[in-house]
Amino acid sequence: MKQLAPILAAVFFGAIAGYVLKPGSDSPDGAKPNTAQQRKNEQQANARNNQVKVVTVPGETRTVSAEISTSPEEIIEELKLIRPTGDTRQQSMREIIHYMVSLTKANEKALPAIDAFLASRKEIEYEGTALAFRRQREEAAEAAARGEEAEAGGLARLLRSGIGGFIGASVAKDIRRELTPRSMRLGLFYVLADIGGDQAETILARELAETLRGLEVAFLDHLLAEMVSPPDKYKAKVLEVTHELLTNPPATDGNSLLDEASRIFLFAILIKYNDATFVDTAKTMIINAKGRVDGAVVNYLATLLGVQAVPLLHAKLNDPALTNDGDKMALSAAILQHVGVHPSSDSHFKEVVLNKEIGGLRYLAVANLSGGDQSEATLRNRQKLIADIKEESDDPVLNGMLDRTHNRIEVTLDPSKKEELTPERGEGFRNLLDLFNQGANPGNDQ
Repeated sequence: MKQLAPILAAVFFGAIAGYVLKPGSDSPDGAKPNTAQQRKNEQQANARNNQVKVVTVPGETRTVSAEISTSPEEIIEELKLIRPTGDTRQQSMREIIHYMVSLTKANEKALPAIDAFLASRKEIEYEGTALAFRRQREEAAEAAARGEEAEAGGLARLLRSGIGGFIGASVAKDIRRELTPRSMRLGLFYVLADIGGDQAETILARELAETLRGLEVAFLDHLLAEMVSPPDKYKAKVLEVTHELLTNPPATDGNSLLDEASRIFLFAILIKYNDATFVDTAKTMIINAKGRVDGAVVNYLATLLGVQAVPLLHAKLNDPALTNDGDKMALSAAILQHVGVHPSSDSHFKEVVLNKEIGGLRYLAVANLSGGDQSEATLRNRQKLIADIKEESDDPVLNGMLDRTHNRIEVTLDPSKKEELTPERGEGFRNLLDLFNQGANPGNDQ
């Protein structure tokens, strides 16, 4: 039972999901630029200063300033040099955006240079957290070489945990173009989409067919749908590539956060297109080769199968070999979506709220009873479950919270009872604090 302590902490990860999936443009990773980096920054600054040429007109006392044009090939070379890290990150990202805009203004003239870079399969990541992730992996390897136990970074642990993938797949299906690209390749995808035309579409379609990264598939899907008519012109290809990358994942060096998140984006694509053709394969992927829950798979199955996924997920949750709390959270979050509908969801809910060790997380589980399925049959079943739990509970704080939840459900069913059954303002928050004080602090990630 103690392993259930953080089982409902998925509610607290909403803000973190945004952190995983969206880069922070103003969050330096703390690295100080080395001497070589400083020299490179100075060279780039000098190059920018030299882009304006002062011309003296013979016979006149005036000068004319003329901007020196930079070719797309030269811009690509400049972009290859930029590494937005540490104290220079914000300035470097502005410079990257400037170069990307310059390529867009060059229009079709920029296509050969962009095409050549993308075809080279080279990549430069701009996301600060991705760069920090790489350092963390290097530090972990160095610690292992010394015979020391290395602790992975928090973001890496979250991505590898079941709950990280579970939340990530929900957020990633609504992927949108961002102001600052996460990598040079993604930035060039944006440029191609802005330039438009048959040649730009051809390059993007080729990248869709050849990419090995889930994040790129998601962005290419989004950009191509905006460029072409009909918008689903490339849907079949997107799903084909998605299935292939999930079934035969490419080998990676393990140093990229964007590679680490690939499966999250790939399963998000399946959810976006409501693609059930992968369900049978996904059922075999709930537990990965390392014995960990794949939260993105759980989210996919829970979304497409609905209540039919509960028996399968509940069986996995009760597997004694499963000990990681983040993994349990992913399974638990999916199962608790169907309280009042499926008996396994009801029994799991009862187990959670009667466990005093998990403190305020019980409150979050009970609070969820007011959402989700709002059919009368489901809400009445939840009220009956509340009554059954109260018969076994000797906890006045929990029982008071159950009573108020019962009343909120009653108001949903009969709005005329709102004034009679609405609790005193602030009472629910006080109840939450009381419950947190009862239990242990949630969370571990073994």
